[in-house]
Amino acid sequence: MATTQPRSTQPLSRNQTQSSLIAGAVAHTIFQTGWFLFGMSLAALVATALFGNIIGSITRALGGDDPNAILRALDGGSDLLFWIVLSFLIGSLILIGLAILVSGWMLSAAGLRNPWKVTMAAVGVVALVDIALFWVYVGLANLLTESRLAGPVLLTPVIALVGGILVGALVWWLMALTKREKIPAVGEAPAVAPAAAKTDAAKTAAKPAAAKPDATPKA
Repeated sequence: MATTQPRSTQPLSRNQTQSSLIAGAVAHTIFQTGWFLFGMSLAALVATALFGNIIGSITRALGGDDPNAILRALDGGSDLLFWIVLSFLIGSLILIGLAILVSGWMLSAAGLRNPWKVTMAAVGVVALVDIALFWVYVGLANLLTESRLAGPVLLTPVIALVGGILVGALVWWLMALTKREKIPAVGEAPAVAPAAAKTDAAKTAAKPAAAKPDATPKA
């Protein structure tokens, strides 16, 4: 019985490796910005809704006829604030979509196998990782400065930018490695497509058998 070597994968070319690293750095920077903005926008909407409910409860407890009167008095620009938060939310979704398009385009241009699958897999990974990394970035910023304001406000975006580039390049490169093309094992016949197999079988059946020469001697 013939032995075969295990199946292996086609290595990434130098251009594909570089493209996956660059695509990860660029796409993840865009995605991370949109992802963080999306989370903050949702938090702002929830905070606004909770604030409105609290004010409404206080007004009703005091016997006010219009629960929204005090809210409008405290914040005359509440409607403007709502539209600003909503615009940030829409902008965050646009950035996330742009990151996916940029990644897919860059990987496709490099000739990488399954560029959109690589992109979606990488986005799914960093979407979970970024949630934990956000608090890591904030913690590092607080350690690097004694100011409780300068750390979160000024240093966190810088640390997040550097971390986002490194994490994105690593994740996109790893996802590109997982989607590499399989190389048939030594001694293993290449897989034949069903349609091609049927065509070959039909040609073989339709081919007439070669006429055998008449071995009977003529008189």
